Amino acid sequence: MSHSARDPAAALVLTDTLWFVEVVRDAQAGNLSAFDTLFRYYNARICTYLTRLVGNDEEGHDLAQETFIKVWRALPGMHDESRFETWLYRIATNTAIDQLRRRKFRWPLRKNHEADDTSERTCVAGPEEQVEEAELVKLALAQLSPQYRACLLLQHVAGFTQREIAQSLNLSEKSISIYVGRGSEQFRQAYERLENGLDATKKRRLAP
Repeated sequence: MSHSARDPAAALVLTDTLWFVEVVRDAQAGNLSAFDTLFRYYNARICTYLTRLVGNDEEGHDLAQETFIKVWRALPGMHDESRFETWLYRIATNTAIDQLRRRKFRWPLRKNHEADDTSERTCVAGPEEQVEEAELVKLALAQLSPQYRACLLLQHVAGFTQREIAQSLNLSEKSISIYVGRGSEQFRQAYERLENGLDATKKRRLAP
């Protein structure tokens, strides 16, 4: 007896995978309904990811639309339907990085899905502190290179493993590990500098 036959959960996962692959194949063949299914399934996540990557809601939504246009055009040339998601995020990431290279963004990225180094900073007293926290995170992340930022966001926003990030960015896992490590350290240092500067400013304001 096969494992999937003995394990209903495994059978469900297999069924879902087969269904998904079939939808991707139909979209590759030019089926607009199948592509619309993929669009509806991924659009909100891609919009959120791109908005956080470039720091602007309107720009993120525009880049998402551009991403799906590129996906539709490139679908016939994709060879592994089971890796559609990482392929999709690769196109989205490259689209955003191209835009970031053309223009520098100030982007209000929320704090709650950021690098592990920042997880201890999420406990704040109230709304004012939360605003300060979000601003510091935004400014710290803005100091990272687009590639480091993309790696961190793919890992902590999209929830990708380093292997999936490597597939999405067409890089080696070793490179991704280095980028995530360096990006996290650069973020930590930038955040601490900004935090110390903010504390110093507060002390000057409170001084008699």
